[in-house]
Amino acid sequence: MKDNRITSGTVRDGKPRKYFTMSFDDGVTQDRRVTQICRDHNFYGVTFFINTGLFGANWPDVGPSQFGRDDVTHIRFTEDEIKTGIYDGFDVQVHTLHHPCLVWYDDQPEKLREEVGGDADNIKRIFGYAPVGMSWPGSELNASETTIKKIIELTDIRYSRCAARATHDFSLPEQFMLWYPSCSLSEDCTNELAEQFLKLNPDRDAVFYVWNHAYELDAFDTYGRLERLIKLMSGAEDVICVSNTEFYELFKNEIPAY
Repeated sequence: MKDNRITSGTVRDGKPRKYFTMSFDDGVTQDRRVTQICRDHNFYGVTFFINTGLFGANWPDVGPSQFGRDDVTHIRFTEDEIKTGIYDGFDVQVHTLHHPCLVWYDDQPEKLREEVGGDADNIKRIFGYAPVGMSWPGSELNASETTIKKIIELTDIRYSRCAARATHDFSLPEQFMLWYPSCSLSEDCTNELAEQFLKLNPDRDAVFYVWNHAYELDAFDTYGRLERLIKLMSGAEDVICVSNTEFYELFKNEIPAY
């Protein structure tokens, strides 16, 4: 497959801009509905982080243990399903092969390279481009300074989204390997932050970053929230919608990886 990602084509010109980006983790079947909502509004400012070593995996305990609901599934797409074009036009990046706690491999560089670099290799094979980004499996709490430095040394990954903490503001990341989002879509403050962002008249670049797992949209019935957010951001003339990777490419010369 050739790289068919749709980008904003933005070129920075020195003027402060407002950027909006999203991401979803795990490559679960609910992503199908998410991508359809995005396509309905011609919105491609989102990155999907997937585990290519877990294609087709069913984690039946996620719904009952996290939400007390048997009807909330956590089933990943198979490779054949992904090849039907579910993510066509969208940015797909690394979430490791098997979603381990990466700090376990601080003294096993070959295993760390396998989990991160192996996932990247599979994504390149399937989607036709080399990933430069990831999201921390189990959040950044499962990574150490050693983990980060070794990933930079052993792979081409140069940014990684966090999940354990949100900024609740629109600040740019200080270092791309610890990229804290503004909020999760499951947080009630999402709508308020969106309104604040639309009213913002920045004197410096600003980014509104919302992340989630698509199965949480089933659990909290937030598909409507997602669609409203996308309509607001994609319809705002002064907001540039970009994938995580496009944002990274725009700012990689100013913001260090670590």
